[in-house]
Amino acid sequence: MTTLLLVAMALVFLAIAALLTAAEAAFNFLPRHDAEEALLRSRGTAMRSILREPVAHIRALRFWRVWFEMASAVAVSVLLYSLLDNIWLAGLAATGIMALLGFVIVGVSPRQLGRLHSAAVVRFTAPMIRFLTWVLGPIPGWLVAVGSAAAPGAPGGDEAFFSEQEFRELVDRASESDMIEDTEAEMIQSVFDFGDTLVRAVMVPRTDIVGIDSGSSLHEAMSLFLRSGYSRVPVIGEDTDHILGIVYLKDVAAVVHELDAGVEPPTVDSMAREVRYVPESKPVSDLLRELQKESTHVAIVIDEYGGTAGLVTLEDLIEEIVGEIVDEYDTESAEAVELGDGSYRVSSRMSIDDLGELFDIELDDDEVDTVGGLLAKALGRVPIVGSRVEVQGVSLRADRLEGRRNRVSHIIAAPVPTVDTDLEDLFHEAEATQQGVPREQEK
Repeated sequence: MTTLLLVAMALVFLAIAALLTAAEAAFNFLPRHDAEEALLRSRGTAMRSILREPVAHIRALRFWRVWFEMASAVAVSVLLYSLLDNIWLAGLAATGIMALLGFVIVGVSPRQLGRLHSAAVVRFTAPMIRFLTWVLGPIPGWLVAVGSAAAPGAPGGDEAFFSEQEFRELVDRASESDMIEDTEAEMIQSVFDFGDTLVRAVMVPRTDIVGIDSGSSLHEAMSLFLRSGYSRVPVIGEDTDHILGIVYLKDVAAVVHELDAGVEPPTVDSMAREVRYVPESKPVSDLLRELQKESTHVAIVIDEYGGTAGLVTLEDLIEEIVGEIVDEYDTESAEAVELGDGSYRVSSRMSIDDLGELFDIELDDDEVDTVGGLLAKALGRVPIVGSRVEVQGVSLRADRLEGRRNRVSHIIAAPVPTVDTDLEDLFHEAEATQQGVPREQEK
């Protein structure tokens, strides 16, 4: 009688553990729209309570799953001890049996069932989970608090069940297994990085802003639009720090089209729209929402001193997620061109991280982000064509100028050659000979 009771207890406990495992997998992989549908189909309040406090119910679910697995293991151990009358042999046999049964019956099959039929499993197990959570009360929360005290700094709440880093790794594994395309994986990763990116990292810097001087005519503005390819340019007063407004191509084209022959066109000042200012420390995710709400496509970025730091457009923000957007009016050029002798011609706006990847070195600088900025910082002044510096084993030489302000647009980057010992000895030999001192005496 006792033997049958122990067998029944072990089987019942294993079945309950398997059911709780399936329920845990179902709740973890249940899509939001399936959860809403399951909530509508559910007659009781159990589902509603679970969805209102998912963390507390998942904690209780995991606690009871472990408890029933342990209870079944104890029942099997007692059963084998009563049959074999040897505690060591019974313990070894129980360990092997529970490892196999736990892996197959509890570990693998229920999880697959919960993932495949998550909505049905959730509806079926919701009342039981709600009851088990009510029985435990605050005990799982206390246990989690004890575990958090033992591991300070560990994520808590919802992060304890699925963190951003785990999701990133899941996306990487899905990309490696060809479940999703590489471009889709890059876009998902860009969404995570989007919230951590500041406006200063995506803006057009102050030196590259194409603007039109205050008092210019609409014909001059139209000529600038056609030459630059831009559809919105700032109206500049005394200097770049004094921006009076933003003039739009559509506004200028409409007025110019309606002008009669021989009529003097108005100045751009009369057509300029109000300027939208944003600090360079603003997250791009916040700015994107604001620009969408205000139906604005361009904003002027200001630094901590109130001066103009750059210009940012709605397209710049979207490109942070979807990648570079090139239309039929853009001139797309390679950011780095190999010159054949181990050197590269790179854009001055290329990031220093990308430059480091070209030479398999790590370039780290907290003050500048681009190769042009790195060159200017190491040089200590505004670079001109021919300016050369060496930074962390890389030689940088200003190659060409572009733009109205004649700023450096391209830089020749090459690894700094290492001087061989023999060549160094020959150099010292020649230097000593020129000074009339024998090599041995020099030593």
